[in-house]
Amino acid sequence: MALDTVVESVLATSKDKVAQINVEADQEVARMLNEARERAAEIKSRKDAEVGHTTEAIERREISSANLEVKRSELSVHKDLMEQARVMLMEKIQNLPKKDNEAMIKKMLEPYDLKDMKVYSNKRDEAFVSSLAPIYGGNLDIIGGVVNESKDGALRYDLTYETLAREVFNNRMKEVSRILFG
Repeated sequence: MALDTVVESVLATSKDKVAQINVEADQEVARMLNEARERAAEIKSRKDAEVGHTTEAIERREISSANLEVKRSELSVHKDLMEQARVMLMEKIQNLPKKDNEAMIKKMLEPYDLKDMKVYSNKRDEAFVSSLAPIYGGNLDIIGGVVNESKDGALRYDLTYETLAREVFNNRMKEVSRILFG
């Protein structure tokens, strides 16, 4: 019987040690799980912040890209409308009434001493221009206006409607744009 008591005592002590080891192991597991949960929460929080920053950056880029595309489209429309305005200007100039056209040509030629210059015009204005200029240089493929040239060809003054309209249009582009687009 004494042996049974010793065995029971050893078993009881062993059971207590096993229970104590199990309690300590459970506590260690709980501690490790808590640390792992805290690290996981930290990582999740950091990743959520990264995702938030990345999402904001993507949204900003997309908005910026969309704004840029709208600006490009708007500029393209403005460019097309400016070109239409330029074409309309050229059509109006080309279809000037004869009286207005002749008055403009006469005004253009006033500052020049025509006796020492060749004057060119389009076919339509040949008779009128040759009546003003002693040396008619010939016809040019222009919608109107004149080109004055010194006898030796060293000086040439381009007073064609195309050139004058282009210069006026280019110099007044901001004003034209403001009128058209506000």
